[in-house]
Amino acid sequence: MSWLAYVALVPLLVTAVRARSTRDAFWAAFAAGIVFFGVNLYWVQPVTTAGYVALVPYMALYWAVGAWLVRRSSRAVPVPLAVVAPVVWVALEFIRGWMLSGLPWLFVGHTQYENLVLIQTADAVGAYGATFLCLATSGFVTDLLVRPILLPPTHERPRRLGLAVVLAGVLTAAAWAGTAGYGVWRLSQDAARDGPVVASVQTAVPQEIKLQARLKQIEELEEGLMREQMDLTDSALALARQRGLDVDLVCWPETMVPGIMNRRFLQADLAAKMDDEGIRRVFEYLQKRSRLYWSRIHAKARETGVPILFGAHAVEIEGAVRLPGGGFLTRGPRSNTAFLVSPDSGGYAPDHAYAKAHLVPFGEYVPFKESWPWLHNLLQVFTPYEYDHSLTPGAHDQAPFVLRHGGRESRFQVAICYEDAMAYRIVEMARPTRDPDRKAVDFIVNISNDGWFVKGWLADDGTYELDQHLNLCVFRAVENRVAVVRSVNTGISAIISPTGRIEEIAETDGRRRNVTGCAVGRLTFDDRVAPYTVVGDAFALACLAATGLVVALVVGRLRRRKETAA
Repeated sequence: MSWLAYVALVPLLVTAVRARSTRDAFWAAFAAGIVFFGVNLYWVQPVTTAGYVALVPYMALYWAVGAWLVRRSSRAVPVPLAVVAPVVWVALEFIRGWMLSGLPWLFVGHTQYENLVLIQTADAVGAYGATFLCLATSGFVTDLLVRPILLPPTHERPRRLGLAVVLAGVLTAAAWAGTAGYGVWRLSQDAARDGPVVASVQTAVPQEIKLQARLKQIEELEEGLMREQMDLTDSALALARQRGLDVDLVCWPETMVPGIMNRRFLQADLAAKMDDEGIRRVFEYLQKRSRLYWSRIHAKARETGVPILFGAHAVEIEGAVRLPGGGFLTRGPRSNTAFLVSPDSGGYAPDHAYAKAHLVPFGEYVPFKESWPWLHNLLQVFTPYEYDHSLTPGAHDQAPFVLRHGGRESRFQVAICYEDAMAYRIVEMARPTRDPDRKAVDFIVNISNDGWFVKGWLADDGTYELDQHLNLCVFRAVENRVAVVRSVNTGISAIISPTGRIEEIAETDGRRRNVTGCAVGRLTFDDRVAPYTVVGDAFALACLAATGLVVALVVGRLRRRKETAA
C-alpha cells in the first residue's frame, strides 16, 4: 500500500489551492492532520493522555501551515505545485525534526521503507528524498486537476498544452527517473563485505510489569526478567549453530537488566556517601542485587565465549537527602546506558559503555528545571511517571565500541530508544573522524524498550508504533551505509543491511510484535562513505531556505497591499 503515499495528499493540496479563502485552507488541513496523527499516534494515549492531547494538534499544525504555504507560494511564484509542494513539505518535516527537541516521526517518505530502489537517495539527502518524490507526484496530480491542461485557441495560436502542466510533468518525470536511476546504480555497486555474526534478543515485558519490578523491588519479577534473557540468549546461540554460525555479539534490549550497573556504583562505598541509615540500606540492597545480575551476565559471557551488550541505568551516587513529604532524593547524575561485558571483563567493569545523549522530552527529562522551576513542575502532567525521572544526557562524541571477531576488529555505536529516530545522531556516530575515507563505525545497534506501546485501540498484539519504529531504522541504515541491529523489548527486533533490506527479523509463530524471540545473522558491511554522512541535511536546509524566500516574498506583497489600501 506504499503507493498510496504518492497520491494521498492530493485532496489536501487541491483544497489548499481551491478553498474559498486561505483561512478555510488552513483549517481544512488542520482537521485532516488531526485525523491522520490522531490515528497514527494513538499509541501515545495509554502512556500519557495529556501528552497525546497536546501532541496531536501540534503535529496537525504542520499540515495546516503546509497548506497555507502551498496556497500562498503557488500564487506568489509561477511554479507548478509539483515543485512547490515537495519543497514546502520537506522544509516543514525538517523543522518538525528539530523543533522542541524534534519529532521526526511519520514523515511521508517513511512509507517507502520497503521500496529499496527508491530509498537509496537517502544516502545523499536523507529520508527527505522519499518525501520529495511523494509530494512531487501529488503536486503533479494536483496540477492536472486544478490547472488547464489545454489552453483555448486564439487568433495567433491554436489550442495547445498548458505550459504549467507540461513543466510539472517534465519535472516529476525527471524526479522519478533520477531517483530510480540513482537507486539502481547504488544497488549495483559491489561494496558489501562480511561482518560479525550478531544475535538480537527480543523480550516481551509490558512496561507496567517492568516498573512494578523496579519500584516495588519484587525479586521474583526481577529474576524472571534475567532468566528470560538468559534463556533467549541460549536459544539464539542454538539457532546460530543450526545455521553453522558462530555468534560474535549478543544484544539485549534497553534497560531490561533491573539494576544499576555502572562500575562506580557497583564498587561504591555507600557508607561513606550516605549518613542516613535508612537510605543507605535501600541502596545497599540495590547494590547487592545489581552485583548479582552483573555476575550472572559475566558468567553467561564466559560460559558462551560471547560478549553481551545490555541496557541498564547508571547512577553516580553523590549522596541522598530525605524529602519533607516522605521518600528521598539522590544527588548525582543518572543515565540510560548500554554496557558491553565480554568473557574477559572483571571487577564489575564493563569493556565499554555508552550513555544516551539525546533524551526524550517528558519521558526522560522535563525542561526548564533550572530556569523556570514553576513551569517545570507544571509540565510534569505530561510525563508517564508519578515522580521526577530526569536523566543526565551523555556526550555526543562518545567513543565507539570495539568488537573483536575472527582476528579482526569492528567498531559500532549504540543508539538507545528513539535516538535512532534522530538522523543527526546516527550521522554523528558514523561521520569519519581521522580517516576521511572510513566511517567511524561499521554498524549501529539500536536497543529499545517499546514495552510502553503494547496497549492500544487498534491491535491486540502491540501497537503500530513498533512497526513505525522499525521503518525509521531502515532509513538510518541507508543514510550512512551501515548495518543496523535492533534489540527491542516487545519488538520489532531485526537486522538491516546497509542497503535498507531487512535481512533477519525476530518472529514467533508468525508474530513479530509483543512476542519473545531472536534474530540471528551475519552483518553486511559497506565501506562506502555516504554523502549524507558528510553533509547531513544540506538538501533539507536548501528546501527550508527556498521556502523562507517565498515566505519573505509573500509577506512583502501582503505588506505592500495593506499600504496601498491605506
